[in-house]
Amino acid sequence: MSNSTTVFNQISTRLSRETDLQTQLAIVVEGAMDLTHADAGTLYSIFEHQLLKFEVVLNRSLDINKKAPEIDFPGIPIHEDGVANASMVVVNCVLLERSILIDDIYNEDSYNFSGTRAFDEKTGYRTHSVLTVPIFDFEKKIIGVIQLINAQDDEGQIRVFNDNDKDLVNLFVLQTAFTLSSKILIDKQKVLFKSIEPS
Repeated sequence: MSNSTTVFNQISTRLSRETDLQTQLAIVVEGAMDLTHADAGTLYSIFEHQLLKFEVVLNRSLDINKKAPEIDFPGIPIHEDGVANASMVVVNCVLLERSILIDDIYNEDSYNFSGTRAFDEKTGYRTHSVLTVPIFDFEKKIIGVIQLINAQDDEGQIRVFNDNDKDLVNLFVLQTAFTLSSKILIDKQKVLFKSIEPS
């Protein structure tokens, strides 16, 4: 049995046993990290077509394990002043509806990584490679993004993400689409019901 098949099976078992939807999202991020040997991962949902909202933030080196609503990072606007916020890689992943690979954010001029660099400076972390993958629902509408950071080789050294990593995570996202869609859509329904409740 291949390593990827083992991870798929393990995640499937964990998801079936877990009833808390937010924890299920964290399990999915952990699975994507395990598949690619990534050190960190973040899952965003698309809120009202306007904002990328942080749902899960994991970083093994820094021992960070946060799930909404305890995450205090502000959401990332998809548009600002009517203009697409395409300088943010997670936003551009949404706009293009495709995965994006970056070998080293410090050698990347196409995107704005000022927030990531500020995080690195504050924590002493060093973000290198990034893989950003869109999440689709059953109607093939984009509902979120998974971003993975710092893939590692068998010796624990940082390496770049490759096309095999991208294909594995895309397949994994498809396999877990029901969980991801359920959680994100339920949250949207809660917001909708709250907005129509009588005052």
